[in-house]
Amino acid sequence: MSSPLAIAAVTAALKDLLNDGLLNHDLSSIGSFSVSASPPDRITTGPQEPNQLNLFLYQVSPNLGWRNTGLPSRDSNGASLGGEPLALDLHYILSAYGSQDFNAEILLGYAMQLMHDTPVLTRDRLRVVLGAPSPVDGAMLPSPFGSLSAADLADQIELVKLTPVFLSSEELSKMWTAMQARYRPTMAYLASVVLIQRTTGARVAPPVLTRGKDDSGPVAVGSPSPTLSGVRPAASDQLPAMRLGDDLLVTGNNFSGDATLTAVFENAKLKLAREVTLAPATSPTSLTLHVPGITDDANAMHEWAVGFYTLALKVARPNLPVWTTNGVPIALAPLINVSPLNAAPGDIGVTLTCTPRLRPEQQAQVSLIFGTRQIAPTLITTPADASQPTTLTFTVPGVTQGDYLVRLRVEGIDSLPVQLKGSPPRLEFDEQQKIKVS
Repeated sequence: MSSPLAIAAVTAALKDLLNDGLLNHDLSSIGSFSVSASPPDRITTGPQEPNQLNLFLYQVSPNLGWRNTGLPSRDSNGASLGGEPLALDLHYILSAYGSQDFNAEILLGYAMQLMHDTPVLTRDRLRVVLGAPSPVDGAMLPSPFGSLSAADLADQIELVKLTPVFLSSEELSKMWTAMQARYRPTMAYLASVVLIQRTTGARVAPPVLTRGKDDSGPVAVGSPSPTLSGVRPAASDQLPAMRLGDDLLVTGNNFSGDATLTAVFENAKLKLAREVTLAPATSPTSLTLHVPGITDDANAMHEWAVGFYTLALKVARPNLPVWTTNGVPIALAPLINVSPLNAAPGDIGVTLTCTPRLRPEQQAQVSLIFGTRQIAPTLITTPADASQPTTLTFTVPGVTQGDYLVRLRVEGIDSLPVQLKGSPPRLEFDEQQKIKVS
């Protein structure tokens, strides 16, 4: 299958086909000429109009033959087990421009002959055109697309076929009117099919060699298995997220018994997995667990990350295979220290420390919530010492007198500016996360 660069790769291959074909014919009698792949409204027209062929991709449509092939398959967590191909047909118009009488018609005639003689973009031709140095690369795209190769188009299961499409005068009129460009002699072509599909990420099960220990077959357990229904901070059901050092209340069914339970926190986006060993359950419907804080484990500073996690339990029973329960979601919010807590009106510099440390891919999605204003950071510093938090610096302009609540937002998850006070405990705003401007 092809990579997401396939659409641009087809355009580049057609442009190269036209350019090489015209160069192989002696067109010196009409002067210099060029081949481009630009929108028609960007082509220079009028007295200084060049001799030029222009190839423009004006429409992308689904390929009906491949549309329902390879239906998607996902596991219980919603992760893809296999990728269905994105099958596309590419619609092009080929227009000719000329500085003298008949030049445009000559160029269009040669181009149509080349397209007629090349009904298929062969694999060898695609490898030559898209090989290093490739005219199409993913340098402008973010990871993981930046390392993709357009030459994958040569290896897709079906060849790219070229078919002429004879548009009516009404269709041509609507198209050129929509492009707000001056009409020139035009021929339409269909390039089919382009199959875009990821080549990594799908999970494939290994072959089955034995069923159970010593090929004894499946093991049946009479007692019902644990299942999870939810998880929240144990301190209050009003807290929307956990923090490092918090106790969590896990609810579900069938927790008691002789099973050894281990909590597994998995962050699929950052590819993190942390395990926490649990004490034996004392209730069949609930149990508590402690998320390690920095005082419990210095490595928690860099081994955890702000983000969304799925909590599941590993269940281990004597002489039985270990298996995992269903998962329930919970977010990990950042812990912050704010400085200064008092400031004068005007432009204020605010410094925060964030626990756990920010990952490099998270830094573009960080902001300060100062009262009701959202401010981007001016500096983010993550020390080389993995036990130290990330420091963020912000400049808040034009602050007037008042008390301002401060929160740090990372990937849409806000720090919790509250603490529990009183008896019975209730949530109140944390004075250490307010800045008083006076």
